[in-house]
Amino acid sequence: MRYLFLIFLVLAFYSTTAFSTTIGSYYIPNLVIDQQQGLFIKMHNEVLRRLSLDTNLIIQPTKRTQRDFKQHKLDAYFPELLENLPKSDFIISDPFYLKKIVLFTKIGSDIKTINDLAGKIVGAVAGYSYGEHITKNQSINLDYAKNDDVNIARLMRGYIDAIIGDNTSTVAAIENSKHAELIHYDLDKPINVLAVFYVCHDSISGRTLCSSINDALEQMKLEGIIALDYASGNAKIDL
Repeated sequence: MRYLFLIFLVLAFYSTTAFSTTIGSYYIPNLVIDQQQGLFIKMHNEVLRRLSLDTNLIIQPTKRTQRDFKQHKLDAYFPELLENLPKSDFIISDPFYLKKIVLFTKIGSDIKTINDLAGKIVGAVAGYSYGEHITKNQSINLDYAKNDDVNIARLMRGYIDAIIGDNTSTVAAIENSKHAELIHYDLDKPINVLAVFYVCHDSISGRTLCSSINDALEQMKLEGIIALDYASGNAKIDL
């Protein structure tokens, strides 16, 4: 019986390597730009190189990527956070990055910590993840907009008291805005830290794929290519 099970595992691994695997992703400024550009794409391509895995990477809108995974049109997708996971039949890889959730305020604001957000109107982006520590905090009044640029404009006009965002896309939006010198944030003092990972199907082939991805990620961590510090939220992908 054990011998048959080992054969089954070998066949499952062969199915994920001998045939093309379809992995999904979605556009994130600076992180996922296209099939060759973006920090996460460089990391993903390095994972594939180490696995000698033939894959088809499909970049499309976030909701479509998540839907196609649920409909088994994708074998895996990345990046993902705990808040957005399917309800069942999935497994996740080891984290390959950390997302810092940071407070953004106008210079001179007395809002410094998450406790200061009580009773304030706080700008967020629809579809983004901030962690249940924030989204289920009933003292925080989250007011959603379609993107960071809209929130920056609303902050400067006084329509909202603060913005919650991340250390990549939100910072990029601020740096590219005309208000960059008028907005304060401290990346060393995140109000939440979220793990970022791949999602695979909870099947023999899915578990095999996820295990192979973990092997590559572990190698990269041992070599110092990926470094994660959960205490500070600092993450590095050196490629």
